Formats: sequence, structure tokens, C-alpha cells
Amino acid sequence: MHDNLLSVVVTRKWQLAESYHAVELQTRSRSELPSFDDGSCVTLVLDNVICKERIYPLCCFTSRPGAYVIAVRQDDGDTDTKTADISLSQGDEAFIVTPRSPTVILDGRTQSILFAGGVGAASIAGIAKRLALAGQKFELHNFARSPERAVFREELDALKSEGRVYHHFGLDADRLEQATSHAMSPAHANTQIYCSGPPAFMDLIERQARDWVYPANIHKILLGARKRGR
Repeated sequence: MHDNLLSVVVTRKWQLAESYHAVELQTRSRSELPSFDDGSCVTLVLDNVICKERIYPLCCFTSRPGAYVIAVRQDDGDTDTKTADISLSQGDEAFIVTPRSPTVILDGRTQSILFAGGVGAASIAGIAKRLALAGQKFELHNFARSPERAVFREELDALKSEGRVYHHFGLDADRLEQATSHAMSPAHANTQIYCSGPPAFMDLIERQARDWVYPANIHKILLGARKRGR
């Protein structure tokens, strides 16, 4: 169980990309919500009794003090039940836990390579924004099944003046592994690697990154279902 759960209600829902939606959460009194850093995630508890909960990325580009906006994947009939998002509709009530900020290494002497897949693009966009604000260059690789399914593509492209941003669409497993391996090849031992997306995607990034950088330099932003009590 979590302490200090905050009750919220779904006030709006709109499409971000094919098969993905943004969901706005507010308190019933429209009171100000806890502040958060770009790239943060929030745990949503659908039922305080059974503790059905999932971690969602907070959309730094559209959230505001009185409302959080999270990115969710809708059930399009091709969703693995292990990774399927909770169904959320306008008017639904839920509880949230104070947002958790990912570790971001702000050191001009280090290189950063970022990898995003699915709604993980929201978290990676926030991390890239923090790096850009600190004046640090970065390389970002975003993966999606198609351009129509690319979440926050415009927001990522807006960061091209601060770092290198690449989009990869429709890659099968072999081509995905080749693309991520090629992106990793400039890495040095002190390079910082950030990734967020489906579990298999992040496992691939972590496995490849361990051949290039120190384990402590691999930062996985975990999303989706979390076990009770963790």
C-alpha cells in the first residue's frame, strides 16, 4: 500500500497518435498538484483496495500545475495483456502517488544517448529537454511501428537545435537490434544511456549498453504494471 495517495479524476482524453492517447488528471477541487521534473513518471492506482496500479510518463509539454497529462496506449486489439494499459475514460476516479523524477546526469564532460519506444517517448523527451536546458548535447533515437504511431514526434523534433534526433519506423527485430547497436557504437565508458519503452526494448538497450558503458550509466525509465508493495 502507498501512503498519502491523492484522489484525482479523468477530466479530458484525446488522441496523441495512432493507438495512443493523452489523459488529463485533476483533483475534483482543481487544486494544484505536486510539481515534477521533466521526464518524471507517476504511479496511478485505479483501485485503492486491490491496488491495481501502473506507472505512466508525465507529459511535460502539456501538463500544468492544476493538471497532469499522462500518455497511455489504448487497446487496439493487438496489445499484450501483460503490457495493456488500464482503460481510462472521462469521469473515472483514481489515485496517484507523488511523481518520481529519473536520474539525469548533468555533466558537460559526458555524452548522452537516449532511446525511446512507445509512450516512453514522453519520458525521453523530458530528459532531453533537461539536458538541452543545461546546455548539454545529446543523441536521441525514437522507435515506432510507423510515423502515425510516433508519440511526441513534433516535440522531439523541436529539440534538434540542441541535439541529434533520429526517428526509426517499422523495423523488425533484427533491424531494430542493428539500429540500436549502431547508435551505441560511439559510446565511451562514461557515456550516459537513457531508455524508456516496452520491457523487451529496454532489455535490448541494457544488454547492448553493458558492452560499452559502466552499468551505473544505464538509466531505464520503467513504465507499465508494477507489483504491489514496490
